[in-house]
Amino acid sequence: MALSDALYPGNPARRNMVVRLHQELINCVELNFDATNELIGALNTHCQCKLQPIKMNKNGTIRENCDVFLAAIKSIQDIMQVIDGRLKSNVDPDLYRKLHDFQETDTTKMQILRSRVAGVSGLTGTVAMGIFIKLALSQVTTRVLSQTTMIVAKLGACVIGSVAGVLLGVGVDLILSTILGARERDQLEVAIRELKTLVNEYKPASKEYYKTAIKTSSMLP
Repeated sequence: MALSDALYPGNPARRNMVVRLHQELINCVELNFDATNELIGALNTHCQCKLQPIKMNKNGTIRENCDVFLAAIKSIQDIMQVIDGRLKSNVDPDLYRKLHDFQETDTTKMQILRSRVAGVSGLTGTVAMGIFIKLALSQVTTRVLSQTTMIVAKLGACVIGSVAGVLLGVGVDLILSTILGARERDQLEVAIRELKTLVNEYKPASKEYYKTAIKTSSMLP
């Protein structure tokens, strides 16, 4: 047993907590990659886009992988903005507002897009499906983007962020190696608080994003 463990018997449990929370944060990032690839597949299939799937870099940092995710979402949003512009210029303003009304269900919006928008001159079923993806994801995507941006910012200011953003998989060893010694207990507790905050804020947004992406894809013809 290490001397610090003899002096502070709670340290092994604290280290295990750091490992678990760190893995939860990685799982959130991985879930966002899976959800984004689901959307990319739907856009490529239904909207004839040519987006490339994204892949986590296991040798990269959490921050670097978050940047990849943010860039992919930006590309999707750019495409959605172009499609939305076509919709706005080709349909009745009241219908456009109805489609963007958050009180309307996704099922209702899909029916409107299939029966009315797809038949408008200059618009196709491809545009209609793209609009549905945009509408269904607008709120939840905004939330997960905000949370991811927050994660990237906080990583740079916290204990775990001092280890090159934390390497995936092997990063925990680097975290623990930087906080050994007389101040180990205090720094482990700081790392736990920081990780708990990140996980508690990011996990719900990531789960919601994933569920919405899967649900949206399943509603497409």
